[in-house]
Amino acid sequence: MKYAVTSQEMKLYDRNTSEYYGVGTDILMERASLSVAEEIDAWRQKRNAKRRYTVLILAGVGNNGGDGICTGRLLRQKGYVVYLCIIGDMTKSSDLFLKQLTIAEKYGIPKIKPTSLDAENEERSFDVIVDAMFGIGLSRNLTGDYLNAVKFINSYKKERGSDLLVTSIDIPTGINADSGKVCGDAVRADVTVTFNFTKLGHIFYPGCEYTGELRIGDAGITKESFLSKDPIAFFYESFDDIGLVRRRDSNKGTNGKVLIIAGSKNISGACVLAASACLRAGAGMVRIFTDRENAEVVRALLPEAILDTYDDFEPVSEKLQKAFEWSTQAVIGPGIGTEGKGRELVLNTLRFYDKSLIMDADALNLIADDEQLMKLAQNYSTNSKRLILTPHMGEFSRLMNREIKECKEHVLEYTKMLAGRIHATILCKDSRSVVADSNEKKLYINVSGNDGMATAGSGDVLSGILGALLSQNMNGFEVAAAGAYLHGCAGDAASRKCGRYSMVATDIVAALSDVMP
Repeated sequence: MKYAVTSQEMKLYDRNTSEYYGVGTDILMERASLSVAEEIDAWRQKRNAKRRYTVLILAGVGNNGGDGICTGRLLRQKGYVVYLCIIGDMTKSSDLFLKQLTIAEKYGIPKIKPTSLDAENEERSFDVIVDAMFGIGLSRNLTGDYLNAVKFINSYKKERGSDLLVTSIDIPTGINADSGKVCGDAVRADVTVTFNFTKLGHIFYPGCEYTGELRIGDAGITKESFLSKDPIAFFYESFDDIGLVRRRDSNKGTNGKVLIIAGSKNISGACVLAASACLRAGAGMVRIFTDRENAEVVRALLPEAILDTYDDFEPVSEKLQKAFEWSTQAVIGPGIGTEGKGRELVLNTLRFYDKSLIMDADALNLIADDEQLMKLAQNYSTNSKRLILTPHMGEFSRLMNREIKECKEHVLEYTKMLAGRIHATILCKDSRSVVADSNEKKLYINVSGNDGMATAGSGDVLSGILGALLSQNMNGFEVAAAGAYLHGCAGDAASRKCGRYSMVATDIVAALSDVMP
């Protein structure tokens, strides 16, 4: 598990390290700058260059600029030719910036005026540009010299390509550290060196696309500096983080008997995808409850599943009850439709099912538009029953009764809000999925997966995975986070094999065997 911090959290931890533990801010800056300089020098060494490399430091007048100037001085001491360009109003300079500037002047590091960047480019060739203009404090659109400097960096990178290394300190200038939003324009870095903890803006789109390769440097700020105020968000970066355990002496009954209520007339793929993913994710047994018209397809494609069917003209309650009694957990929603039997299936499940439940797709659209169903959902969770909702952004906006754009801009806040409103776990699916739970303070942000997963049936696969994971000794929040991560890992494996353009949902199911032990 890795933390993802907000700008305010990081500033607090920085301050705690200095004020509570007594580690001087100049020491923290020296350590941070050393990690940046080492990253740049490692790049040069890989190129096996024999000549001296030339570095341009673009420094703002705050502490991020101080990091940049300090990095320049350390590189100069390693034999680099270093030039410094100050961007910003010197009357607003921080003390640490001024201290580093004084040191740089004593070492004789030459300065370039912001207005002459293009002219200097014609005179000399830079091998490295260090972006140290704003750091994590930016919240407004760039203007003036800052904007011009960003355009210069991006233009110069386009011209030089791989012969130029653009390194941003902490976060590329122009990226909001809390949202990943581009503030007018932003530096497209090859490498971003941040310190001790990943920032939210490194994770969320489009910020992650500007970050380049993210490196975590050690400036000396550790978990002790949280002082009981832990970061609100975290993410997984390896399979070991999620804590799956399969008992060696387990059997098909102890590994979960999952009921999949999915599919409807003319929609057979949803139930097959959810059920096949459920089996691949470790479920011992799967029972599909679907429209009779889907029977032939299910039998042909998924002989491992038990099959129950219903007809449009008959009540489903009696057959459902038998399936309820058989199962240990259930999934409802993929492809059931919002007309026909859809509402009846959701109503019966929310009323009479007494075990943990995953709700997806049409089940979510039904509760969003039906006050009775919503109230049943809000009262579903108990200590023994977990309820997990998995809306994509369109379904999420209907559940929140807000525009999609607004929901995207406030995804962390709104996911937490919806979890509290329904008393459930919410897995909001997007390019960076977010998990919140009414009983948890933390938020999970999923970083696995790729754009190739934006394909029909991908959400059905996730529902099946979550259904299987309900057998694990995890709460709803842990199940949703683990499921989102595994789903993304399978998507990444599928993209490597099939390509992001060509992969389909069945490729994600097949790839589960590549990512699970």
